Amino acid sequence: MRILFVCNPLHGHVNPMLPLARAAHNAGHAVVVATGADIAPLAQRDGLNTWSVGMTHAQAGGDNQASWLDYFEASARARIAHLAPRCAAWRPDMVIHEETELAGPVVAASIGVRSVVHGLGPMLPVRLLPWVAAAIERLAPRGSATEVVEAWRTGSYLHLCPPGLAPAEERIWRDVLPLRPMAPGGASDAGLMHRIEALPHARTVFVTLGTVYGGNTAALAAAIEGLRDLAVNLIVAVGPKGDPSLFEGYGRHVLIERLVPLASVLAHCDAVVSQGGSGVMLGAMALGLPQLMLPQGADQFRNAEVCTPTGAALALAPQDATPDAISDGVHRLLNEHCFAGAAQVLRDQIGAMPDAGAVIAALGADRRTALLVGPCPPPGHPRYEVAPTAAE
Repeated sequence: MRILFVCNPLHGHVNPMLPLARAAHNAGHAVVVATGADIAPLAQRDGLNTWSVGMTHAQAGGDNQASWLDYFEASARARIAHLAPRCAAWRPDMVIHEETELAGPVVAASIGVRSVVHGLGPMLPVRLLPWVAAAIERLAPRGSATEVVEAWRTGSYLHLCPPGLAPAEERIWRDVLPLRPMAPGGASDAGLMHRIEALPHARTVFVTLGTVYGGNTAALAAAIEGLRDLAVNLIVAVGPKGDPSLFEGYGRHVLIERLVPLASVLAHCDAVVSQGGSGVMLGAMALGLPQLMLPQGADQFRNAEVCTPTGAALALAPQDATPDAISDGVHRLLNEHCFAGAAQVLRDQIGAMPDAGAVIAALGADRRTALLVGPCPPPGHPRYEVAPTAAE
């Protein structure tokens, strides 16, 4: 098959899709990953073909979004303008797009092929359904909005969450296939591994606010201040725009990095303190690590809301995330065995989920197609005009 993967130009949106894209490539399928030019190198490092389409993250407004929902719609509109002619020429047999990516279902419907929704974490709450459906209707070719939305809702949804993390609420998608989540590995870094092995304490805590919210230096400093006096090592990832020099001088038990290969680093840790993004949340779960969640924005408050009832996590709202509260939370995670026990239950559930190879095989065996609803307008059509951002 020819399989097109489409995602927004964000680390936390492309990384969850790469294991499935690699599995498809390894199974002999022709694979293309379509995203912004700034994030495409993540897929290229995995040896995958890429299309740089639509806007970069900075062109779409960057990290400080007044509305992430508007971001997803505007960036999808720009991607459609680039994807429509490429898909008409390449003719993918299947389009797999992450759940906040709205160009994928539109271009799939326009060429009459099946689209599949790739989850990022807990499924989008049903309260967002009216907004997403309306956005897809605005993006769809004239006269085909109803059919495109119906194809999107009746498509398969690849769910990364273990059963113990599923909230008891109505689901947007009915056809749900479990897919085992994998933390991003990243390039091997022998120097980093040597620095980790040289840390002095027996137990280690990973601290990050992710790639979008890593610039919240006050919140990150509060976490380090709260944990620096515990008898634990700290591995702190400040993010691609973070400045490690701002956090120097805490002692040789505190290791400050910009980006780290998450899977390799978590394998050396006993607990995680993070913003609660889906990638780090599921990565910690896959290894049975208890976690303290400090949600900053986007889907992180919902992730904390879903994760804490499992007993594997604690959470602090921004106004409550003082150094003392963070210290108390991590002390509990490391010393009250109920947290590790609950985390290990989730780890075992994740281990029982189908891996990427099995899911690609299942998708390949299911040759459903979509109803052709009419082509997307050609490039240059007024519907694709996007207001310039400050970054442009």
